[in-house]
Amino acid sequence: MEKLKLLVRKQFLRLKVKWLFAPMLISVGLSAQNKPSITGNIIDSESNNPVPFATVKLIEESGTSKKLIAGTMSNVDGTFIITPVVTGSYKLQVSSIGYKLAKMDIEVNGTKTNEAGTIVLQDSTMMLAEAIVTADRVKAKSESDKTIFYMNTKTLKASGNAPDILRHIPGIQVDLKQNISLEGKQNILLLVNGIERNKSYISQLNPSNVDRIEVFSTPPPKYNGDVSGVINIMLKEEKDTGFSGHAFSEIPTSKSVVYSFPSLGLNYSLNKVNFYTSYNGEVNYEDIDEITHREIKKTASSLNIFSTEHVRQKNHAHKFHYGIDYQPTPDDVFSLHGSFNTYSYEQDGNVESRTTGAENQIWHTLKEETDRNRIFYNSLYYKHQFEKAGQDISLDISNALIRTNNTVQYLHDSENNTTDYINQMTPKQTSSGIKADFNSPITEKFKLSTGLKTTIKNMHDETSSGFGYNEQLYAIYGAINYKVADFEINTGLRAENARTEIIGKKQHSNLYFLPYAAFNLNFSTQQKLQLSYRRSVNRPSVYALNPYSYSNSPYAIQKGNPKLKPEFKNSFYLEHSIRFGGNFVSSRLFSETTTSAMNNLTTLNDNNKFVTQSNNLGTIQNYGIQLSGSATFGILSLNSSVRLYHHSTRGNSLAQKYGIANRKDIVFESDFSSVLSFKHDFSFSVLFQYATPKNNIQDKTFSDALYFISLDKTFNKRLKVGIVSALPFVENFVYQGTEIQSHNFSSHYTGNLQLPTIPLMFRVSYQFSSGKKVDKTARRLEEIDKRPKPGL
Repeated sequence: MEKLKLLVRKQFLRLKVKWLFAPMLISVGLSAQNKPSITGNIIDSESNNPVPFATVKLIEESGTSKKLIAGTMSNVDGTFIITPVVTGSYKLQVSSIGYKLAKMDIEVNGTKTNEAGTIVLQDSTMMLAEAIVTADRVKAKSESDKTIFYMNTKTLKASGNAPDILRHIPGIQVDLKQNISLEGKQNILLLVNGIERNKSYISQLNPSNVDRIEVFSTPPPKYNGDVSGVINIMLKEEKDTGFSGHAFSEIPTSKSVVYSFPSLGLNYSLNKVNFYTSYNGEVNYEDIDEITHREIKKTASSLNIFSTEHVRQKNHAHKFHYGIDYQPTPDDVFSLHGSFNTYSYEQDGNVESRTTGAENQIWHTLKEETDRNRIFYNSLYYKHQFEKAGQDISLDISNALIRTNNTVQYLHDSENNTTDYINQMTPKQTSSGIKADFNSPITEKFKLSTGLKTTIKNMHDETSSGFGYNEQLYAIYGAINYKVADFEINTGLRAENARTEIIGKKQHSNLYFLPYAAFNLNFSTQQKLQLSYRRSVNRPSVYALNPYSYSNSPYAIQKGNPKLKPEFKNSFYLEHSIRFGGNFVSSRLFSETTTSAMNNLTTLNDNNKFVTQSNNLGTIQNYGIQLSGSATFGILSLNSSVRLYHHSTRGNSLAQKYGIANRKDIVFESDFSSVLSFKHDFSFSVLFQYATPKNNIQDKTFSDALYFISLDKTFNKRLKVGIVSALPFVENFVYQGTEIQSHNFSSHYTGNLQLPTIPLMFRVSYQFSSGKKVDKTARRLEEIDKRPKPGL
């Protein structure tokens, strides 16, 4: 706050001096037009933001004596000019409150402009006894199409791995399994340095290498049309190589609940070649109860069906990454990247169903699941930077293969151990893609970006010879950025042609046009206003299209729908953001309309079995307000986001056929994190996520609040140990639930995680490095569909 006051005081004084001496400055400017001058740009070392009102001095040194020749202050955009200047050798000094003094030598020649270039100011550190006060970074800022959140020491000290960092970003939610969502939306794109990744790659990142997080709530046209949001993790430009690495692991203290996401990364560079390999794992064991109560009302007397699954959920995933980066020239980069992933998600336990009312029956069985999955992935990446600043082209070719073998048996609990149900799927998927992007400034005010992408996916189920699926997606986009003074426009269009074919069914070819526009007005360097619009498409996954039927009890059937069509969303945002004292607050009005919404439809067949299938059921509309902020108060850092909106559903003719009424409700969603930083590198953090129940077109979904408490201690900036407790004192956590009220039946389901009274887990991380510093190239990842799984 003191720094803000001083800056405001400087600005006011500068304006007074400027107006008082305006006539003199004009005459001096006219006489100095043909004299040598010095120009430059001043930025912050961590955020790359301009440093306004910095003091710039031009000093002439002769032996031990120093003479001040001229001085000035940087403008609000960090630029400065000193004129006129006599030819000679000088020392340029730049200073500003909260930064270390920067010095450089400069030669002034002839009558032309002499460029000092970009001068980077480092944060200063002041020591008072045992306390260390460090100039902290700006928490966040809004840019043309995104919000940027900068990493600071408080966040890094409270984070064991990269997903922990994301938990401290307003609007981002990370659950117990480290699944990541943005503003409640699951279909998001994860990037590292602008290149597509997935959550397993994010998990193995070294948190200390993270510089900032860029959040796109309305992604521009360069991203796929089915993406509802983008999270881009930008790493620091310099990475320790020669030989470097990091290790992270969690150590559970309870056998009943095990959550461990270990990671290990190694990197070695030699001249123009960089080698790296990494591992990240996921090991989860938990007891879950899935409880369902269904009531059939259409019979003479109602029939109640109670079903309970007591199962032990066992998840294993092990992913190995490897890669080589080669940079033959400063303008060219080649990269080969690959990974191998083996994983298994299994549930074993007891299943019981009983009916009361019109019928009285008990069905008891044992559930045994075998799940084996393997994913192979490889990509080749090339990027060339042209001589013209900001002009580059990149090409990425990738291929992925997934093999799955899943069998779920329900064994009748009797002496002969007969099998009641067997569900088996052995799909084989391949996905190949090629993507090219080109960026170039047209003029100082106009910038062009364009590109194309082709993806070919194939899948067939070896268990069901009657199902085969292939998809060919062709996309092209173009976007223009125009910036003048305090006004900026981003506009573009993405066209996607999706050709899909299911064996034995008619081939479909659909062309979608997805426009995008964002208008930005900068009231000052501290306040901005943005209006944006985006149209997006969400295509059904191959598993939703597969007509395969799945039964887990005598009363319920789930099956895919090959007639399922894409859904479309139109999003409008009006957002105002303000920065003050390094803190950040934004308020947003938004409207989102989804047409041909894909929702589950549950009906009763003639045998009184519940049949659930995904269908296009109508329109969903949301409009409301979102408030987000990031602030620091002494040793306390706060990050929060809340959304309050009106939510309404309107069913189409299919929904009306089954008597589904239109519904309205008010939805509240929130996430909150706080970090307390103490001396001796201790850090205490609390994270909280909650959303009220929300209506889909037929059902209502809900879950309990999720919260974490952690305490961490850092040693010598390399070793960090901590203890974490997730959901203390809860014991029974509802991770998902659905409820349906129909004219002839009702259904209520909850998935419950059983927890110790105070679940505890230790975590430890270590990082090491030696040798020189080079950059490691990022590559994109082509994702392919994975089979949806029950349970947590």
